[in-house]
Amino acid sequence: MSYTGLIEINIICIAVLLITLLQFRESVLRHLEERILGFTIIDTIIYIVLNTATKMLYSVHVESALYSSNPKIGVIYSLMYALTLISSILLAQLWFSFIFLRIRKSIYTYKHLFPLFSTPSIIGVLICIGVSVYGFTNDSHTTALQFRRLLPFLITLNFIYIIATMVIGVQYAITQKNTSNRKEAFYLSFIAFVPSITCIIQYFIPEIPLIDPIFSLTLLHVYVTLLKFRITSDPLTGVNNKMRLIDYLQFISQHQDPGKRLFILVMEIDYFKDIVRKFGYEMSDRVLADLSSFFKRQCREQKVFLAKTGDKQFAIVMERDEVSEIESFCQKLVRECERDSMQADMNSWKISFSIHYAEISNISSSNISKIFAEAKKNCYKPETQAPKE
Repeated sequence: MSYTGLIEINIICIAVLLITLLQFRESVLRHLEERILGFTIIDTIIYIVLNTATKMLYSVHVESALYSSNPKIGVIYSLMYALTLISSILLAQLWFSFIFLRIRKSIYTYKHLFPLFSTPSIIGVLICIGVSVYGFTNDSHTTALQFRRLLPFLITLNFIYIIATMVIGVQYAITQKNTSNRKEAFYLSFIAFVPSITCIIQYFIPEIPLIDPIFSLTLLHVYVTLLKFRITSDPLTGVNNKMRLIDYLQFISQHQDPGKRLFILVMEIDYFKDIVRKFGYEMSDRVLADLSSFFKRQCREQKVFLAKTGDKQFAIVMERDEVSEIESFCQKLVRECERDSMQADMNSWKISFSIHYAEISNISSSNISKIFAEAKKNCYKPETQAPKE
């Protein structure tokens, strides 16, 4: 393939990556895992530029035999080749870091284990530097041969990150009862195998440019998947939003267990406006986050669907045999909320919520307003009045 065609393909790849990076620049400022995804895109752009320049330099060097008249070109070539491989190794570590933080959501654990996570990439970087130094005193043909001999080992180092990513992703997916979370974990666990397998294929057929476009398309696909996740989840709490609830109701109405009845619980935070007025928006956001975490813990192992459906409202959809099971679950929510650790931050202003419920088996799943109106008719726990100041 001509290098004119290669440049054209890589310009398109870089344009796609830049557009992707610019599209989610606002979210990159908020979440560490998305900042790392941004660094991954930047590193991919650097890799594409270096890879293209290295191939072109080698081609010119071979055709014109410039090394015999200018040894500095051999040194430049070995440096660029080393930087290209280093950027590819860093891509694997960045990808692992992105998945680890997105799944584990523990910055402390990541920072604590960072030296261990960095070991394979440090080994690869040192090897690349060593071969590059070797190229200072040898011709570029010999240096290129040494790099090519080491490529299988460097690819193995990358696969260590890919396999580690798969392991933590699958472990997380197995523990998830929420279908969307499980699918996302499996997706993020295995999507990295696409560019990895491409690297192996590229090793055997180097004349066809595969890595750059596949890397670019994979990152674009990951971005689109994350965008879909943002559209169907609440950004503050991370739980499903109202749109996702509607989709789930349409799904469950077609796949409902015929031996069970379908119910919805609607919980609204008590005196939420008073909390905002007295403690401010920062505390109110914290209350929402704490309460969503509480609902997640209570829904664990229950095979239910949790969503945030309003500024201060949550909903739980569940299949049960009898209404008595719903009442028992509501009683558990109230009891556990009263003694949960989140209450320590509020002093006398204890976090509480009203609970309404409805059986929705016979209501159209697309009519969400009617479902909530029906729930308002059945109150298990009424709203609590704000404490007196």
